[in-house]
Amino acid sequence: MVRMIPESSENVPVTLISGFAGSGKSTVIEALRRAPGGDKLVIIQDNGEEDLIEILSEAANRVEDGGAIVVECAPALEPYPIVEFFEENPLPEGIRIDALVTVVDGSRFMTDVFTSRDMESTGLAIDEGDDRSVSEVMIEQVEFADVIIVNKMDLINSADFSVLDSLMERLNPHAKRLHATRGAVAPKDVVRTELFHLEETDAGAGWLAELDGAFDEIGEVEGVSSFTYLEHRPFHPERFAEILTEFGFPGLVRAKGSVWIATRHNEIGLWTLAGRTSLITSAGHWFAATPASEWPSSEADRLEIMQDWVPPFGDRRQEIAFIGIDLPEQEIRSALDSCLLTHQEMRDGPESWSTLADPLPEW
Repeated sequence: MVRMIPESSENVPVTLISGFAGSGKSTVIEALRRAPGGDKLVIIQDNGEEDLIEILSEAANRVEDGGAIVVECAPALEPYPIVEFFEENPLPEGIRIDALVTVVDGSRFMTDVFTSRDMESTGLAIDEGDDRSVSEVMIEQVEFADVIIVNKMDLINSADFSVLDSLMERLNPHAKRLHATRGAVAPKDVVRTELFHLEETDAGAGWLAELDGAFDEIGEVEGVSSFTYLEHRPFHPERFAEILTEFGFPGLVRAKGSVWIATRHNEIGLWTLAGRTSLITSAGHWFAATPASEWPSSEADRLEIMQDWVPPFGDRRQEIAFIGIDLPEQEIRSALDSCLLTHQEMRDGPESWSTLADPLPEW
């Protein structure tokens, strides 16, 4: 049974600390515990198997005035699904999420993000159906965070750190970045910060910022750059499937965005690439394939839709953000251009496109 939270003049703040195995989460938390005021922190662990709401409710009863709850998340847990769970199952009145913190092993991140290992091979898979890659989990943890702690600074040389720090900023320009040796950070930077705001945190990922043009005037920093691939022709499913099998370019860390596949004319594909791992899922239907009565009612939202409208196929397009280090931009663009329908194939029209062989997996 969930306990009631005692009445208080303020809500009990909860800091969620994520990070892959070996990043130093436990070291960070121990440093927080030893810091002045650390005795007011209630530390709990979330292994993804127990009722976190009940655990938080019980922990809140032990929080003193001016204290907080710090949750150490299991290595395989990404912060977004946890927050999504809280949206569907609201926290008891009197408890609030204060900040999402991700700890990164600065000495290994650049190596691990390009690994081909999956979660099962590391022994960290949540269940038998967990087919995520290590790089996917690590990047998702960085992208959905209010604070990023680059830990193990004593093991990083200055040149590597400059590149890594620039990459962190490009992957998540929303987050505050901290640098730590042996997990030592100031409690005020991660506890009782009031940094978490769902819409801002959710929109903080660098690939979204790139699609919005946020990096246009920044350009390359320490070799880290990003660009958007935008085209208004569909991909040929066979040619696109062929390049996906070996879509690995030196320095490419992240790619994400909408794809238009000729055989799936009305459906939006969401293409996600993390390190060496590529995945395409369904992201609903294009507005051009959606009755106007089902469009957003707000005039501002409708105007935004029309900004991406190009006759005769409406908002259908390829719009993919790429982020990486010393990116071979022209090679990536050329590879994707080779997948677009030719001018003759475009003239054949959607009815003909539907008969094309489509080896891509079901969405």
